[in-house]
Amino acid sequence: QGLRSSSQYHNGRLYISTSLTKIHCLEAETGKELWQTQLDENPMRNRAQILCSVAVHQGKVYAGTSSSEAQAVCLDAETGAVRWRFYVVPDRSKGGGGSIWTSPAIDEAANIVYYTTGSVKSFIGTDPMLFTESLLAFDGNTGQLLWYDQVRPADPFDLDYGCHPMVFDAVHPAREHETRPCVAAGNKAGMFCFNRYTGQKYWKVMLTNATQKGGPLVNSTAVAYNRVFVVSNSAGIRGRPPMSVAAGLHAYTGDIQWWVANPALIEGPVAVAGEVFYQGLQNGILEAIDAKTGEQLWKHNLPGPIRGGMSIANGTLYTSTGTSVDWNVRDLRAEKTWKLYAFSPDGQ
Repeated sequence: QGLRSSSQYHNGRLYISTSLTKIHCLEAETGKELWQTQLDENPMRNRAQILCSVAVHQGKVYAGTSSSEAQAVCLDAETGAVRWRFYVVPDRSKGGGGSIWTSPAIDEAANIVYYTTGSVKSFIGTDPMLFTESLLAFDGNTGQLLWYDQVRPADPFDLDYGCHPMVFDAVHPAREHETRPCVAAGNKAGMFCFNRYTGQKYWKVMLTNATQKGGPLVNSTAVAYNRVFVVSNSAGIRGRPPMSVAAGLHAYTGDIQWWVANPALIEGPVAVAGEVFYQGLQNGILEAIDAKTGEQLWKHNLPGPIRGGMSIANGTLYTSTGTSVDWNVRDLRAEKTWKLYAFSPDGQ
């Protein structure tokens, strides 16, 4: 079973999800397995995977599956027993889909867990598919659905939510004492921001065309400094090559504070630290941008596509290059560009 996500450390334990929907709990010091739980009973038939990292909070492990029978699941962190489970398509005889591609977000104070879902895989009948292409808010203890917002029911255009939900408080641009409790997430139709307790929609911003390969993809968002940072792709049309844009949005209003055109797509996570926004492009460009103004601070041309995103720790930026065209086939030419890089904050 392959690994398509990061492990999570909590209270001396490691929690790991595998591609065939199994969660493992290991003793961090020794590697001894303490428990394992299979989420999908028939992952091969349902083409089920776990592509997101789990989230651990108050003795519970939250995970989601990508499959024709997608589900949001809460496990007991001590034993691996299922605490609650929510099928995105409740009546699976009428269709399937709603894959959960990204990790959940947790409002720790209110104990609310947020998931985003993907598009319909199959559809039978006239009943609406209420929870596909949606942002869902659950009570973290019971799994009660508190509210949801669906972009479009039974959507034929594959406009998945592919970005993790983000929890933050947004400050009014003129009245610093006035804040909004927000949860925001991006799908191929744009960036959406809601009241995280009621589901009231605060704003939506669309930066590029909404297509199967357009919009924000693969966790290409971040939040900091009262800004929401979004990378949005635009598919090539009429012989024009695909491109992307990066933008800094005001967290309270959604207003575009700055906007930068990029010469290539971005299919990996972005990062923000030290008031600098970092992005990596498919053409190998690694770029640092002033998070407040959008001004380019520095860039490097690396010898391969940047797909894995960036990590920042102790004043060092880490990134990598290299990807094969087909993840299931070893591309020896691509392997030559599989490298790890470390940069100082000023690009050295």
